[in-house]
Amino acid sequence: MDNTDEPLRPATTELVVGWDRQPASAAALQFAVGLARRLNAHVHVVHIADFDDMPVDPDAWDYEEQFHASLEAHAVAARDLLDELGANWTYHAMHGRPPDVLADMAEDVDALMIVLGAPRGGVHSFIDSFAGQSVAHQLTRRHSRAVLLVPE
Repeated sequence: MDNTDEPLRPATTELVVGWDRQPASAAALQFAVGLARRLNAHVHVVHIADFDDMPVDPDAWDYEEQFHASLEAHAVAARDLLDELGANWTYHAMHGRPPDVLADMAEDVDALMIVLGAPRGGVHSFIDSFAGQSVAHQLTRRHSRAVLLVPE
């Protein structure tokens, strides 16, 4: 999905933004759009399906529909925010290990950088960071693109 309705200048660079509808993710998207305007960049919004997208009951008769509805809700929320901010963008719903998916997308579009919301905090975030499992940590240690962390 993308916004082809507006006549914007051709983008001179690309930005990749991780998206999950959390407040930090929304802050990252807003910052990326502002940066994209300054840089005349195209924004690639990437949502990576995870456990939060999965229905609670794996045996539900409408499991697939619930899962697709969750993914669509992410897309709609991103689209609403992007349309409000007036950006040149494309939305990508993907699956896989978040650092690898984001790095691959950045490589595919030759992105200047990857923009992420700062870690959410809390016990799980602390454990992930301590164990070197945060997405930002893995991106900066194993991939070659710049990573910009945006606070909430």
